[in-house]
Amino acid sequence: MMKTLKILACLAGLLPISLIKAQDFNETLVVPLSRPTEKGKLEVSLVRGDISIVAYDSDEVVIEATSSKSVTGRGRCSDCEEDRRPSKVPPGMKRISSSSIELEASEDDNEVEIATNSWKQAVNLSIKVPKNFDLEVATVHGKLSVAGVEGLMEASSVHGALTFSEVAGAVLCNTVHGSIVATFNQVTKDEPMSFVTLHGDIDASFPGEINATTKMKSDRGEIYTDFDMVIDKSTQEKKSSKDGEYKVSVNSWVYGKINNGGAEYTFKNMHGDIIIRKE
Repeated sequence: MMKTLKILACLAGLLPISLIKAQDFNETLVVPLSRPTEKGKLEVSLVRGDISIVAYDSDEVVIEATSSKSVTGRGRCSDCEEDRRPSKVPPGMKRISSSSIELEASEDDNEVEIATNSWKQAVNLSIKVPKNFDLEVATVHGKLSVAGVEGLMEASSVHGALTFSEVAGAVLCNTVHGSIVATFNQVTKDEPMSFVTLHGDIDASFPGEINATTKMKSDRGEIYTDFDMVIDKSTQEKKSSKDGEYKVSVNSWVYGKINNGGAEYTFKNMHGDIIIRKE
């Protein structure tokens, strides 16, 4: 059975035209699960806004959405309606704003999906989920943090840092402008992981008893670890031919084996260091 909760805040209808600009918004949705004792999944994608996810002891998903005219990392109020005013206003015309914030959460067979029109105005989401939850979350302009969740977590941003605190399971994550920090209480055996950023450090901590094979590359940074890794720095050549052309490329990845080796953990950045810690 599918359940849908929806909030529509028509800000334009509440204020005189002369005062219309992006306004503070604060709403909470509570979504019950169809099968409370079983694993669930959360899916959410934003254009502008931060996402914070925290695990707690309950069988419901709680979503708190807040929004204001201020946006992290921006020097001016780019979300205010007055900043998008056309340079030439036709004589005798007055502007009527269509600004509104929409928030919708749907649940079907323990899968919760959140939708919002965050391209109009930044919407920050603070979400509580049961511990046993998989995540598929993304934001373009915003930070993303996860705490205490146990499951498969896929997360991405473009302009924002990624943080995973006291999690268990496996993480596949990437960002472009931002650091990645991850602390694991436990990992899923034989499940690969990936931590990729372009501009930022990667700092990951794992239990000392894990078995993993690391694949590491930092183009303009250093790689550090306190694990007793068996390191393979040998370069590997890749040869290919197509349409009469012959190409040879050198693979500059560094491979390391933790304990007995196992699932592949990828760490890659360009500007920044990579730190792999033993808890």
